[in-house]
Amino acid sequence: MPAANPDSSLWIGEWLVNPALDTISRGAETHKLEPRTMRLLMCLAQAEGRSVSLDRLLAEVWSGVVVGSASVYQTVSQLRKLLGDVDSPPRYIATVPRKGYRLVATVRPVEPAAERPAEPAPRSAEPPAPAQPVPSADAAAPAAAYAAAPQRNRTWILWGVGIAVCCAAALAMWGKKLPIGAPAKAAANSIAVLPFVDMTADKSDQSLCDGLTEELSNWLSQIPTLRVVARTSAFAFQGRNEDVREIGKALDTTHLLEGSVRHYDDHVRVTVQLIDAHDGFHEWSSSFDRTTSDTIALQDDISRAVAEMLKIRLTAEAQREFAARRTADPDAYRQYLLARHLDQQATPESTDEAAELYVQVLKADPQFAPAYARLARARLNQSYYHPIPMPELTAGMEPLIATALRIDDRYADAYAVRGALRAAQGRNPEAVTDLQRAIALDPSGMGAFAELGRLQLVDGRPHEALDSYGHAVSLDPLNGVLHNQRCIVLYDLARYEEALEACERARSLLPHSALAFDSLSWLAESRGSIDEALRWNSAAIQAEPHPDFDLYWTRATLYLALALAAPARKALEAGHGSTQQLNAAALVRTVFCEGGAEALRRYLSSVGLDQSTESAPLMEAAYAHLLLGDGAGVKQLMARALAAPDLQTGFADGPWYARGERDMGTSYRVDLATAELSLGERAEAERELDIVLAMLNRMIADGVERYATYELRAKVYALKGQSDDAMRDLNKAAALGWRRIWWARHEPYFAALEARSDYQALLARVAASNERLIERVQTDPTL
Repeated sequence: MPAANPDSSLWIGEWLVNPALDTISRGAETHKLEPRTMRLLMCLAQAEGRSVSLDRLLAEVWSGVVVGSASVYQTVSQLRKLLGDVDSPPRYIATVPRKGYRLVATVRPVEPAAERPAEPAPRSAEPPAPAQPVPSADAAAPAAAYAAAPQRNRTWILWGVGIAVCCAAALAMWGKKLPIGAPAKAAANSIAVLPFVDMTADKSDQSLCDGLTEELSNWLSQIPTLRVVARTSAFAFQGRNEDVREIGKALDTTHLLEGSVRHYDDHVRVTVQLIDAHDGFHEWSSSFDRTTSDTIALQDDISRAVAEMLKIRLTAEAQREFAARRTADPDAYRQYLLARHLDQQATPESTDEAAELYVQVLKADPQFAPAYARLARARLNQSYYHPIPMPELTAGMEPLIATALRIDDRYADAYAVRGALRAAQGRNPEAVTDLQRAIALDPSGMGAFAELGRLQLVDGRPHEALDSYGHAVSLDPLNGVLHNQRCIVLYDLARYEEALEACERARSLLPHSALAFDSLSWLAESRGSIDEALRWNSAAIQAEPHPDFDLYWTRATLYLALALAAPARKALEAGHGSTQQLNAAALVRTVFCEGGAEALRRYLSSVGLDQSTESAPLMEAAYAHLLLGDGAGVKQLMARALAAPDLQTGFADGPWYARGERDMGTSYRVDLATAELSLGERAEAERELDIVLAMLNRMIADGVERYATYELRAKVYALKGQSDDAMRDLNKAAALGWRRIWWARHEPYFAALEARSDYQALLARVAASNERLIERVQTDPTL
């Protein structure tokens, strides 16, 4: 993509862009842009296909004006609409989650005598460019060419958008036949509300049907003795003519509720049928006619009728919740249902539109608690798509949640979304309290169970996480993301066969997603099966519709576990060629494995990694200086990393990293302590090591059985001078699949063990096993 001159006309995709006039034209269609909107478009064009951060856009487009990130994503949203960029995948502006935006359309200069070019395909539709050579260990490269960027946290966020994005994409690509697993015994009274059918002549009310279906599920979930199947699983059968008995088995439910909606004049007719899922018998059918101004009464009437047919007594609390879900404004309620429908599409554009609708709903009815909670959730989901700073996100959400709870202090969804916000803030104990409160108020709240399970997983409490995910899966049995999370928890517990079963279930439910393939790769790696892990990684790369550099980074990491530097570099080159992404931090370990300390020293000098202002690259730079024996440099870089504004709570410090966020257990405190010991600062080092040791002891007591966790504890023991304890944990790590002997010999953590014969014998034993594995990897043409 050629660099764009800020004053010259140019083609962006099929649009002729004239910055001097602030216009974009396509054929007879012309739009006049606001000057800042044009500056934003040109800023993206000048980036030549690279992502542009929120900070850069604020600095270049809103220079001298005090605004927040909301101004950026609102302007991007407006620009997308003007460009007609409303489909997925985007044809013009792509959101790079938590990083910024990237122009994916082709940019071409306007040739003086040239005809208008044919409509070019977006960048994502073009064959990937040939991989650019990555500098070798000896090559000098300007820092700008390898700008350090933080490593993305691979924790799968299962709140709201995290789960919806993966599931929506997977469900949209399912084939004609849905895989159905072995049924479990359904709850005594359970129900799934299947998507209502739009019977309007012009089929223009599907969004109303979807919103009505989902909201009816939420109404029914207020009945404490009724288990309600979550939307993701229920909507898997939309538009499909399946035997209701098979649907009942797949959803593990005793009853199904089918319905249709017909809109005529100023009336709405909803016809519903209650079906016994075991034998397919229609237990009850009825029609409900209401004026369009009385749509909300439909929810109440249908919910009460279902409860009566199931012989469920409505408690006073359920009656109160039914009343709390009412709004006095019928038009506002229709907007609310449309917003719910948009929420579930889980795209940047639909999420922004849903948020705008919720704002309109609250203008019409400021006492409607559900809209406050939903708007807060939409704001949280926007932070997934747009790089919104945490203070700004908090300021936008807290008043909404507080107002919802002031109106209804027993509204489960408000506690659930506050729990998700607390988790994002790193306030995990408060998050757990809120999520448990949400579950107590709404036992059918799948999202709260899933978020609670995620928190327990990243906190190194796999038994508790397995219980929470078990509840979530029982409410949403066809949700592939939940099965994938169960797989991760199970291999944390070293229950490998069950983990494999859960991952395979996720793969069957998400056949066109890289998610399950990636988890299968790490499952194999956690057992030391690097060759199998590489095969699954290849499948993940092929399955991912949008190239993801992290998958190539994973591949390099797998090779580096065996000290295979050449294929590791090749993997990074392939990732650079497919994604146009690469950062200096990604190459540190490869360079060291290739050429040792001198090569690493030259590399650091050439790319300027030490000058980064971001936490993750600075921590990797500190690790590089640790390899070079520069304790003072480690301390200085680590201090800057810990003070960096982008540092996330718990990064390289909490249980998620100690369990082996990649293939090795990580804690910045261990690197810092190693540097302090080299400088004679024993007391300071002991303090850091004791913090890590207490965390690891608790994790292992709570059931974490990963070689990476035992390897990290062995490092702590070795640095503390407890060699026998270190050897015990290293032997345990080796039994679980530890392969990293090259690194054990070249990193400083195990220096105190070098003189021990049992340590050398262990390394020799693992080396022999590695040699056989390396031969398989190097001779297998499929890897």
